[in-house]
Amino acid sequence: MKAILRILEDKFPLPMSVPEITSGVNISAEKVESFLRFLAKYRFVTYDEERKMATIHADFLSLKE
Repeated sequence: MKAILRILEDKFPLPMSVPEITSGVNISAEKVESFLRFLAKYRFVTYDEERKMATIHADFLSLKE
């Protein structure tokens, strides 16, 4: 899961597609989508389920500093 967050952080503020994310991790697309839905539920990311695109929120990035 850290790898997914790192990918989203590295591409911020650009959105990332599920296939782009799964190509960088050894996790199925279904599990990536499930994790993105979880993050979106708590507003850590914006996740468009129709387009399968995610963008990490700047507020979440500021928590690491």
